Amino acid sequence: MGSEMCIRDSHRHHQFPQNGDSAISLQPFVASPQNTRGHQFSYSAKGPRLMVESSRQIARQAVPPVAAETPRLVLVRLSLQADDNECDRLRQFLSGPERERSQRRVVAVRRRAVVSRGRLRMLLGQVLGMPPAAVPLETNAHGKPFLAGPQDWGCQFNMSHTGDEGLIALATDQPVGVDLECRKPSHTADWARLMAGTILGDAELSRWQAQPHGQQAMAVLDAWVAKEAIFKAIGTGIGDRLRQCELPVSMPRVVAKDGEPSGDCQLASVALPVNLDGSETCFGVTLIDLESGCHAAVALPAKRASVVLTSFDRVLREGLSLA
Repeated sequence: MGSEMCIRDSHRHHQFPQNGDSAISLQPFVASPQNTRGHQFSYSAKGPRLMVESSRQIARQAVPPVAAETPRLVLVRLSLQADDNECDRLRQFLSGPERERSQRRVVAVRRRAVVSRGRLRMLLGQVLGMPPAAVPLETNAHGKPFLAGPQDWGCQFNMSHTGDEGLIALATDQPVGVDLECRKPSHTADWARLMAGTILGDAELSRWQAQPHGQQAMAVLDAWVAKEAIFKAIGTGIGDRLRQCELPVSMPRVVAKDGEPSGDCQLASVALPVNLDGSETCFGVTLIDLESGCHAAVALPAKRASVVLTSFDRVLREGLSLA
């Protein structure tokens, strides 16, 4: 799945401030590296340090412990619509490999790929205090983007997009995953029955079958985005493991409104057996109600989080801080 967005600004040209331009004042993230001693696998500015190619390698990974403090999580919505001029300008921000990957896609998908990556670079560039093209953005073996380099940037992020909408999650020193899917006419009861067996575990499937017929498609979408967010936070790819990830019976749901803090939100704990000794590691996950026909979820290794939703346009106008 990808990311979605409700701001239709296809004719607006978002300009990145040049040196000396104070029109946009984004506060850089302040690095505060976690002590990762004792962990065989740590999420840092370099991204996952072990590239997972097999189930045995997946078992070797250790994920950072659940955060003791309540992390601040910023969600940024953005439109993937852009006119030809802006699309050409955003393409100039991309690296050579990013441009090459976009060219391998069909025209409509190629355009969204350029806009999503270009605007992600704009956002990260303002956070890090550098031009979009200079952002050291790389992708691991499983497609998760990360900030490369020897330093700890103090910034973790993830992005999802679907159709013309996108959603970026930003956190400090916490691996984060986000997923977004909009309801479509194709999400029928028949579709839900087909998908349920690939997404839900046995116990989840039994509970799902007992739900009212009219709620089953929405329940499948909720489970799908929640599980995808968890595996995107881990950064090892999903493979065929969706059914192995069992969600709690009752999932929290955060109602997110642009510019309004949601407060301190409880996350549902989900245990996954990914450590070397077969022990479980916990991630917290919550559904995000965007009030726009979209299903979204975010995951990070924490029990609670302070969630704030904003828009790409608002960030460019007013800046962004995780403090």
